Amino acid sequence: MRIKDIKAITMERLVRQYDMPHIAHDVVLVETLRALPELTTAYRLSLCMFMGVCTDGVVSLTVNGKKRVISRNNVMLVTDESVVDNINYSPDFDGIGFFVSYKMLQEILKDIQNMSDLFLLTHNHPMFEVTDSELDTLQTYQQQILRNIKTPHHKYSLEVVRLLILTMIFEVREAFERVVQCRETEDKQSRAERIFVQYIQLVEKNYKKQRQVQWYAAQMDLSPKYLCEAISAVSRRSPNEWIDKFVTTEIRNQLRHTNKRISEIATELNFPTQSFFGKYFKDNVGVSPSDYRNGLEM
Repeated sequence: MRIKDIKAITMERLVRQYDMPHIAHDVVLVETLRALPELTTAYRLSLCMFMGVCTDGVVSLTVNGKKRVISRNNVMLVTDESVVDNINYSPDFDGIGFFVSYKMLQEILKDIQNMSDLFLLTHNHPMFEVTDSELDTLQTYQQQILRNIKTPHHKYSLEVVRLLILTMIFEVREAFERVVQCRETEDKQSRAERIFVQYIQLVEKNYKKQRQVQWYAAQMDLSPKYLCEAISAVSRRSPNEWIDKFVTTEIRNQLRHTNKRISEIATELNFPTQSFFGKYFKDNVGVSPSDYRNGLEM
């Protein structure tokens, strides 16, 4: 099944369907992970990220085709466009978490150096363990976020929540780096993984103007064939699919969160014509740009 045919989990859908604390469609707090449904069909995250921490029991699930089993003190990061299904909980399972919009992530991370590396690396290592002390810290921040969400008349609530989420991300990054460094002392990062990180960083900086795999291969002094083999081996996506992911995420974000005309977005992203832009978007997302702007999505 193509990713565009998989039903989307959006911030709007989470707010509409589930009675969870939220603020401005930018943060949806999950006070207990047991409140999330057990999914028997696949869903993909759309313009949002999920971070959860297991505090008791066990949950198994499939993320981007790989089965994961999460237990106490495990953190799970699920990024935009990830596909999740086959969620099953043990009777004593519990945890905390939140969804944050791609728009808010862009805002809070725009001036932070190298923070995008965390999300690149978690594509292959979406689950890692924290200490009891780190778990207590994350729970404390979660309660502070909840307190601010439940006091909507506080005029600085959204700003405080942004800072708390940024702080949580820093805490998670520190824990993640400790775990990854331990892994790397036992098993050095493969050449393919290094190529993957370098490639994604290049795409992140150049996708608005460069959408040819050959161009990226040349910047990395690799043959297009070898680049394709390395990226596919590490991420189960082709280099072209990663380029399309960055481009369509940017388009979706601009359609939903700006008042720019569709023709302006097409020009900004260097599409030759608006009709070509529309065809590209529909081929990758499943609906036309105007329909997507009007809230239509799988």
